[in-house]
Amino acid sequence: MAKTVTLHPKGNQMKYKETEFTVPAGKKVKVVFENTATSPSMQHNVVVLTRPPEQKVFRKVGEAGMSAGASNDYVPQDMGDLILAHTPMSKPGETVSVTFTTPGETGDYGYICTYPGHWATMQGTMHVR
Repeated sequence: MAKTVTLHPKGNQMKYKETEFTVPAGKKVKVVFENTATSPSMQHNVVVLTRPPEQKVFRKVGEAGMSAGASNDYVPQDMGDLILAHTPMSKPGETVSVTFTTPGETGDYGYICTYPGHWATMQGTMHVR
């Protein structure tokens, strides 16, 4: 059975309430995002990266997300080497999730929201132990 991790936005800010979580290596995990925001502009997703939480990687994926557009949930389709998993985009009041297998290699992996403009402040770290 997959371990479940639930994330939320920090009110109507472009931030995650939970900025880190820890999961076992090489196991199935389900990331649930409950969008408890109330402002219509606070649409969010969770994009788990294959790299440590570095600003240059956050920027690259976040800016490519804008080009990907709403029809792709602002997730760049040509960055499979940088993106491990992602939830669909969620509007306020919606809950979305994704189930995936964590990397077999322990370490820290970043996650961001790729809704336009959100990546710069909506960041977190998945610790794989």
